[in-house]
Amino acid sequence: MKPTRESDWAKKAPSRDVSATSPSPAEHGRARAGGYLRGGPFVAGLAALLVVWGVLQSIVWLEQARRHQAERAVLQAEAATVRARLESELNATLSLTLGLSSFVLANPAFSEQAMAQVAASLIRVQPAIRSVALAPDNVIRYIYPRAGNEKALGLRYLDTPAQRDAVLRLMREQRPVIAGPIELVQGGLGLVNRIPVLFTRRDGGTRYWGLAAVAIDPQPVFARAGLGEGGEHNGMRFALRGKDGLGASGAVFLGDGALFDDPSAVAMDVIIPGGSWQLAVRASMPETGYGLGVQVLIAAMALVAGALVAYSLSAHQRLRGMAMTDQLTGLANRHQFNLRGQDMFALAKRSKRPLTLLNIDIDNFKSINDTFGHAGGDAVLLQVAQALKSCCRETDLIARVGGDEFLLLLPDTAAGLALDALLRRLRAAVHAALPDVDTSARPGISIGVAACSSATPTLEALMRQADEIMYRAKGTQPGLDLG
Repeated sequence: MKPTRESDWAKKAPSRDVSATSPSPAEHGRARAGGYLRGGPFVAGLAALLVVWGVLQSIVWLEQARRHQAERAVLQAEAATVRARLESELNATLSLTLGLSSFVLANPAFSEQAMAQVAASLIRVQPAIRSVALAPDNVIRYIYPRAGNEKALGLRYLDTPAQRDAVLRLMREQRPVIAGPIELVQGGLGLVNRIPVLFTRRDGGTRYWGLAAVAIDPQPVFARAGLGEGGEHNGMRFALRGKDGLGASGAVFLGDGALFDDPSAVAMDVIIPGGSWQLAVRASMPETGYGLGVQVLIAAMALVAGALVAYSLSAHQRLRGMAMTDQLTGLANRHQFNLRGQDMFALAKRSKRPLTLLNIDIDNFKSINDTFGHAGGDAVLLQVAQALKSCCRETDLIARVGGDEFLLLLPDTAAGLALDALLRRLRAAVHAALPDVDTSARPGISIGVAACSSATPTLEALMRQADEIMYRAKGTQPGLDLG
């Protein structure tokens, strides 16, 4: 029957059932494997996966942004070039129309033949001109060439709904206006550059004489500006809106109007006489970014990186565990004992709490090896380790520091009945683990007990003290009866 004070030791370890059996090596291996999966390596691998994925995605996003900016820069440069060409073409036409207005102002009583000569010279300069017309009082009285344009003679602008508003705006603002593209009376599409002819009166005011109009074929103008046929050219798609110079509020007259709502398109205003057009340009095959293949590659690289980190950390932990653990018994080895023992010793000294060290040595262990072989000896050592663990608390440090030598560092344990009870339990448990050997050198254990005091300077000193006591016990009680 156990002494009643033995229960004091159990009270010191409420979290551990000291009578419970220790897990088998297989269970211990599975638990350790589960710990690797749930612990640091898995978390570190997951973190590495996320970091690598995030970095690679950031690189892709930055590259996409760079490519998008580069594409927009190309679009803006192309749009600016087309705009400049359009404005140049239209302003050149305006200058020709101004020349026609100057002809009227200089020759109010001009003849039709004189007008035809001037118009012919304008067409030689600008072959895209389809017709040149003069409309005193807003009625076309003179037109060149006459052939093919007969239907336009006598046209009253203010009575023609398609052209009335543009002419009224010209009269109101008294500045050049480009109308169209419109369906010309004589047939076909045309851009009509109209300029008011204003005579200066003696009182300094102006008198509206009528207008000079130059109709040009828009297709050659658009082609020279780089818009191409149908609004496609050099891998670019173009659109123009702002019929009659109304800018963004005007109708679309070239290309696909959907470009003006496309966020990937670039839009610019084109300044024309009497108003503006709006130009939109977009790549025919816009950059679509990186596809599924790149995303799969990024995910694969992130997975590989995460797996490598998890494997490396797991391997490091296993190696560290091997460096800190006795491979036969799974107990702490001398290195781990020194590291953890130093902390426990420092805590005991600092808090002035008791700390006891047990040095346990198996007597006559050679007889076990001689009888059962080294494999049998290893099995006995493993059983002894399990017996020691079954008697100790979770807070106790158990280490195998030699072939048959064990150290137990017991925090919050002082000399007394509780320690005596522990020693009896240790002897009984180890006795049960040791086999019967039919030799005169019967196996047993020798225990050296050393308590930390204010006079104990270091853990090493405590270990030397326990070692000396153990060897004295071994010398005085070899083959101690463990019963």
